[in-house]
Amino acid sequence: MKKYLKNHINKRGRTYLYRVDDIHPCILWERLENLIELFKEYNVVPLLGIIPDNKDSSLKYETEKPLYWDIIKDMIEKGEIEICQHGYQHIYSTVQRSINQNLYGRVSPSEFANLPYEVQRDKIKRGMEILNSHGLYTDIWMAPSHTNDKNTFKALKSLGFKYITDGVAAYPFKKHGLTFIPQQIWEPKKEFVSGVFTICLHLDDLTEELIEDIREHLQSEDQIISFSQATKIKKRLHHKLFNIIYRLKRILYYHVIRRYRNIKKYRKKKYNNNKTDKAK
Repeated sequence: MKKYLKNHINKRGRTYLYRVDDIHPCILWERLENLIELFKEYNVVPLLGIIPDNKDSSLKYETEKPLYWDIIKDMIEKGEIEICQHGYQHIYSTVQRSINQNLYGRVSPSEFANLPYEVQRDKIKRGMEILNSHGLYTDIWMAPSHTNDKNTFKALKSLGFKYITDGVAAYPFKKHGLTFIPQQIWEPKKEFVSGVFTICLHLDDLTEELIEDIREHLQSEDQIISFSQATKIKKRLHHKLFNIIYRLKRILYYHVIRRYRNIKKYRKKKYNNNKTDKAK
């Protein structure tokens, strides 16, 4: 294991891990089963984000899966998956800039950010107690819509959480007394710098094309590790440099390149509309 972790970065300098969001008793269960079987075929252990008490009706696709909690626990015991706590009820109560803040320049709804510390801690604790009551334990946090604030981090730390699957960076980093394993992409793709890249999947977005892309990625020479292995990656001097480069690239893309593309689309649309009006 030590040798493996020492050489965790592949020849191309990129390591990947997979996470699957929004897991609860009423998901598209067949898709999850098929996805887990695909990962098992290539000895890949994904991180599943478990919603302790889902109340988000938009995520309810099927009737409640019988013995759901026992099935999740059995998969953990078999080493097929790892889990993290994905919020509490997945109900948004505030609007807050995401954890990525100005890097993404977007505002996201939040279940936690902007709420008082005591309220956030109570919700996180209630979710944790639900998981514990079913024999599930984790010190990994996954916020709905990537939205946390300083009170979230303070509450998480007070409740014994150690890791967060989120953040804009190339390599894991520490902040607010917690270790962040960054989540950057939503499909297998090559990033422009070396790093540790989390691929975030949602069952309702699993098209046949995406499944085939995942299969090809699993068959490739890319190094794919589990979340627990990612937490053991030792900090190196070049990690900080690559984190800065990666964040600058994100700022450039979201504030310059994407804005430029949007302006071009707007001008093209306006030009086409004027052309149509003249033709009339």
